Amino acid sequence: MKLVVFIPAYNEEETIDKVILDIPKKISGFDQIEVLVINDGSQDRTVEVAMNAGADKIVSHPTNMGIGATFMTGIRNCISMNADVAVIIDADQQFDSKDIPSLTIPILNNQLDVVLGSRWLNRDVTGIPKRNFIGNKICTKLISMVTGQKFTDTQSGFVAYSKNVLKNITVVNDFTFVHEAILDLKFKGFRLGEVSVPVKYFEERKSRVVKNIFNYGYRALSIILKSLVYHRPILTFGIFGVALTLGGIFAKIITISNIFGGGVSSDLSTGFIVLGMVNFMLGIFANIVFKRQAFAERSLHEYLSDKEKNQTKK
Repeated sequence: MKLVVFIPAYNEEETIDKVILDIPKKISGFDQIEVLVINDGSQDRTVEVAMNAGADKIVSHPTNMGIGATFMTGIRNCISMNADVAVIIDADQQFDSKDIPSLTIPILNNQLDVVLGSRWLNRDVTGIPKRNFIGNKICTKLISMVTGQKFTDTQSGFVAYSKNVLKNITVVNDFTFVHEAILDLKFKGFRLGEVSVPVKYFEERKSRVVKNIFNYGYRALSIILKSLVYHRPILTFGIFGVALTLGGIFAKIITISNIFGGGVSSDLSTGFIVLGMVNFMLGIFANIVFKRQAFAERSLHEYLSDKEKNQTKK
């Protein structure tokens, strides 16, 4: 069994060596532990410091591509390194590398496929910037509502993934990976859960993701909506369709009954109803397209898994 700990890093020369050195050399259930650093176009000595600290593999982006792209580079390299379990941890020392075993236990025991390190599960956290706290709570409530599973922290940068998850995860935006990854894996039927982990905040350090609470909220909401459209197209387009159709019917009732002493243009109310029907049709069409794509992806994963098993037997 191999564990790969991968660390996304952008200008982290001051802390990345401590994160690497604190990773346990032996963890129950694993024969090998390797450290992978994904350098996202750092302009300081991040690569040199990580190498001196004992990183087993360092992959560098030519320019800063964002945490979402860095995450997927890490996932692809974990697969190529034949990881049975992969753990992502931030390079800024907010999380303690010594807590990695607590995230891997539920996967080793086949209880979960994804384990999120939660900063707020059964503990109080001090020092977190207020805007980060508010943004996290709003996004966590939204994702809990959308997925039907209660989460306490959906923005953690400390997560463990099983081998099967690594082969099936898909993140397409460069901005962040946390929300899209949770929704993608939950809708694909994987088992997600949380374990409580301590965290420490540094007042002088500013978040590289949450720079503006309104911009962050807009982008996070767009990621959630896009994930819903992809994974639940009939539901998403159906809601818009119902709203438009009911709006058109209500406008016609007002016009015919003259309740408010006036009415709405017949063309406008009819247009709303037609748009509502079009949304229903779009939902059905999108569902067919996305189902075909999901089937193709699943077939590819099964083929690669069978090929890997055959090579192992030889």
